[in-house]
Amino acid sequence: MHRGEGKKVGPDLTGMAVHPKAELLTHILDPSRSVEGNYRSYSILTLDGVVVNGMLASETQTAVEIFDAQGKKQVVLREDIERLMASSKSVMPEGFEKQIDPQGFTDLLEFLTDKGRFLPLPLEKAATAISTKGLFHEGDNGADRFVFEDWSPKMVGEVPFQLVDPEGKRVANLILLHGPRGTMPPKMPKSVRVACNAPAKTIHLLSGVSGWGFPAHQQKSVSMIVRLHLADGSTEDHPLSNGLHFADYIRRVDVPDSEYALSARGQQLRHIRVSPRTDQIIREIELVKGDDPTAPIVMAMTVEGRETK
Repeated sequence: MHRGEGKKVGPDLTGMAVHPKAELLTHILDPSRSVEGNYRSYSILTLDGVVVNGMLASETQTAVEIFDAQGKKQVVLREDIERLMASSKSVMPEGFEKQIDPQGFTDLLEFLTDKGRFLPLPLEKAATAISTKGLFHEGDNGADRFVFEDWSPKMVGEVPFQLVDPEGKRVANLILLHGPRGTMPPKMPKSVRVACNAPAKTIHLLSGVSGWGFPAHQQKSVSMIVRLHLADGSTEDHPLSNGLHFADYIRRVDVPDSEYALSARGQQLRHIRVSPRTDQIIREIELVKGDDPTAPIVMAMTVEGRETK
């Protein structure tokens, strides 16, 4: 998949532009050098001798679902499975470089690293929680979840946000930061970092909600700091406050410094704009928990670019 087009047979390529060409080249030439668990190749041998290969989509007590090489979902009942094997290999085939000439390879790398005006940042490695499971309390079926009918990209005005598909309740797909209340927030990290490697006119956050946010917690306290790690080694902080940028997630509550974006089963998500004061390349965006009792959520991040001087 790339910017909503294609078929889901591996990692979404939309945010690959945050990586240098040399790094992408390494992974294309050696796709199994470093493979995340979600994208390992699986093989199912059925009792009838049929072999199904591909990426694991989901598992239940009764069936296993696999995305095959064409992106089609194959469902195999557990009672029909003789053997289910996970490989150390990536679902991306080896030898891809033999299929295109050097100019084609150059064009591919240019395509993958083209940031365009809007660059959705990949949150998979930074995600800390699964939105379809309980976020603030134990249990998987409470109100403290974000469940969309589909996990396709969402437009908020003209800004595209790339959601991570939780694949049922299997894949971490949002950033939940530490908080002192509930059962889940105390287990969460106090900061996470997301690769950017681009200058930014505006950083757009599909966020602005938290557990125990305004009006449950009335004080205008710092809920989260957006810390920019810049090319020259310096940092730039943008504090975001409860009651100004952040509100409670459970229903629509408007606050002045963020905008209502969309709803998931009645729970709100809001749109926050952060305007960097620098025109340097931002290597990483760090999200740091502020010193208050809220537990902030970030569902997606998109960088709106500017030209490098």
